Amino acid sequence: LSPVIPKKTTLPVTKNILLRDGKAVATDLEATVILELSEAEGECLVPYHQVSELLKYVPGNEQLTLETKNGSLRLSWKNGQAAYDVAKPEDYPAVPEVKVKAEAEVDGGVLVKGLADVVGFCATEESRPVLTGVALYLGANTAVAAGDGFRMGYQLLPLPFPSENTVIVPASAVYILDYLWGKVPVTAQLAASLVQQVTAKRKIGLVLGEGNMALRFGRATFIARLIDGNPPTFKDLIPTPRLKVQVLAPELEQAVRRLEKIANEASGIVRLKWTEKEMTLSAQSAEVGEVEATISANAEDGPGRIAVNVHYL
Repeated sequence: LSPVIPKKTTLPVTKNILLRDGKAVATDLEATVILELSEAEGECLVPYHQVSELLKYVPGNEQLTLETKNGSLRLSWKNGQAAYDVAKPEDYPAVPEVKVKAEAEVDGGVLVKGLADVVGFCATEESRPVLTGVALYLGANTAVAAGDGFRMGYQLLPLPFPSENTVIVPASAVYILDYLWGKVPVTAQLAASLVQQVTAKRKIGLVLGEGNMALRFGRATFIARLIDGNPPTFKDLIPTPRLKVQVLAPELEQAVRRLEKIANEASGIVRLKWTEKEMTLSAQSAEVGEVEATISANAEDGPGRIAVNVHYL
C-alpha cells in the first residue's frame, strides 16, 4: 500500500490505512488500493508510517492484536505493545465508485509492461496535463503512447478489448500499478497440467468508469482517476522513414556512453554520421574537448547524418 500513502497532504487522515470488513484500503485521493485481508475484522485506522516502522522490529511469526478505544489504537504482541492516537474510521474518504462503461478481462502482463514501457516519455510539467499521462487506446488494435513534446514512445499491444475507448492514465498511476503487479501474490490457476498452470497468463479485470478506471487482480483492486481530455494522435506523429540505417544496439550504447560526459558539456548534442558500412558518433565541447567513436552499420538508403540529444539515446 505504500505508493498511495501521501507524504504531504491537506487531508491528514489519508496518512492512515483503513481496515474494514476484511479489507485494507489506502488512498491519496487520486488513486486507491484495496487489498483483501480476511484477518481484518471490525474497523480501525492504522497510521502507516509509524506502524510500518515499528513492525520492522516485531518478529514476523508473532500474533499481532489491534484494539481501538477512545480514539487510540493499541497494538500488542507477545513481548510488547504500542499505542497511537488515531482519527475515526468514518472520517476516512469513501472508496470511489466506478460506474461501468466498458469492461473485460485482459492479459495483465502485457498491459502492465506496455504502460510501464512508455511512461518514461510522459511530460513532467503541468502546462499540458494530457501529456502527463499514458494514452491507452483500447479496441481491436490496442496501443499505448506517451510524449512530452520533444520525444515520444508508441507501442502496439496484443490485447484486444471489446469496445473502442481512449483514456489517459496518469504517470503516477502507472508507477503504482507496476509496483502492485510485482508485489501482489499470484493466484494459482487450476489447469489440466502443471506446465499449463505455470505458463498460464495472469489476468487483470479492467473496468472503465466515468473519469476513472478499476483494475482487479489477485487480492488487489486498484482504482485510478483518469486525466480529462484528448491525447494527441501519437500514431500520426511517427515519421515516414527517409533514411534507414541499422546498427547493433549494444555497440551503439557503448559508443554513446563514451560520449556522454562530453555531450553533457555541449547541450547534450551527439552527432551521428554514417556511410554504407559504418557509423561515426561524435561530441565536442569548446571547454573540455571532443570524443569520437565508430561502429559497424548497414545503411539501406545510403549515407546520412543527424544530431540527437544524448539523454534520448
